[in-house]
Amino acid sequence: MAAASVVLLGTFTAVLLYQVFDLTRLAIFFLGSVIVCALFFGTRPSIFAAFLAFIAYNFSLVEPRFSLQFAGADDALTLSVFLIVALLVGGLAGRVRESERDSRRRADLLETLLEASRAFSAAADAAVLRDELAAQLQMATDGETFVLPPGTAEDRFDDSVLALVAKAETSGQLVSQGAWRAKSLSRESTLGVAVWRIGETPASHLGAQNRLCGLLVDLAAAALDRIRLVHLQTEVEAGVRAGTLRDAILGSISHDLRTPLATVMASASSLRDYGERFDVETRRSLASDIFHEADRLNSYLESLLALSQIEAGHISPNLCPMAVIEVVDAAISRLGPDAQYRFHTASLDEALEIEADMALLEQAIFNVLHNALVHGGPSIRVEITARRADGRVELVIEDNGSGVPDHEYDQLCKKFYRGELRRPDAPGTGIGLSITEGFVEAMGGSIRLEKSLGSPKGLRVTITLSEKGGAAA
Repeated sequence: MAAASVVLLGTFTAVLLYQVFDLTRLAIFFLGSVIVCALFFGTRPSIFAAFLAFIAYNFSLVEPRFSLQFAGADDALTLSVFLIVALLVGGLAGRVRESERDSRRRADLLETLLEASRAFSAAADAAVLRDELAAQLQMATDGETFVLPPGTAEDRFDDSVLALVAKAETSGQLVSQGAWRAKSLSRESTLGVAVWRIGETPASHLGAQNRLCGLLVDLAAAALDRIRLVHLQTEVEAGVRAGTLRDAILGSISHDLRTPLATVMASASSLRDYGERFDVETRRSLASDIFHEADRLNSYLESLLALSQIEAGHISPNLCPMAVIEVVDAAISRLGPDAQYRFHTASLDEALEIEADMALLEQAIFNVLHNALVHGGPSIRVEITARRADGRVELVIEDNGSGVPDHEYDQLCKKFYRGELRRPDAPGTGIGLSITEGFVEAMGGSIRLEKSLGSPKGLRVTITLSEKGGAAA
């Protein structure tokens, strides 16, 4: 009907021009009618319009007018060529329209699949992903949708739909019964089944809709497999880390607890068995050894406890404003009077304040300073400075020690790591800098280790924290 109306309009225009202006070359109006029908209605309407335009042209303009007869062979040939050209042009234009429509459908399909893929990739667990798949299927079908975990279909559907679900689970393909569709999320191991009932959908669109829904289920199945693999990988990595940490702790215990325990036991047994024979100075020396080694054991156990809290994420810093020099002085004082002359803080601004936890930051700084003393040798000197940088404060601890090889900077904060150039007799467990990093990051800061700028070797440790009144990164 629409094609006939277009041809009728073209015929009326051509006849009007013929009557008013006595124009004779008016075939373009009939051919234009065919092209319009092809572009707007498709190939089949354009073919119908071509035959209709052929008849209208012959009837209205070709002599004898208002009849379907030909005045001569020339008119018959002209009209035949017109019909052939109209059919060819209409067919080509119709194919162009259909190709453009198919391209638009494919683009819409790809956009839908891309949006669904993004949504599925953002899902953190299987339950969220199933909800997202149900939402995507509902938009695609405008009907009821369910994405069921394994073994949950019995309470929701009648026997016919349950049979459809069972068939989908065993076949792994999209199956249908009436308005219901079902597809399993996995062929090998059932991860659930997507079940939906289509809404008001034209029969010509059912095939495309089924393909779209099948692709959505396949995308969700791939995302669900990814979530399972990520969880499995996380468990495996956690097991590996736990095994590595366990081995490291056992190795550290055997190395770092044996010596102080042996000293404590030897001194205690000597006092027990020979205490009356020793003079006062000897007994005092043995008691001092016991106290010193017990203190070492206590420090080691406290470090292990701090490390376990960091690993478990149980560090809850109490951030408050404080002067940088106050925390640095507190950390230095813990190292004893004999070591304090090695630290230089003259460049520290007494008015510079940061947001931090006093206890955590003091321990973090203490670990860095103690590490410098232990590994720096008898001539070690440590320069401590601080500066503002983009609303934050950088606390720089720089020594003139022997330094570390370039490839070790990324390893120094790993648990139980000991540098290649450490002195054979140097004490330590290899967890001090790891604890420092954990404490600093818990306060919203960062730590950076690099080669000293003021010494041929040496180590430079930069702790970055928020300035008083600034925002934590």
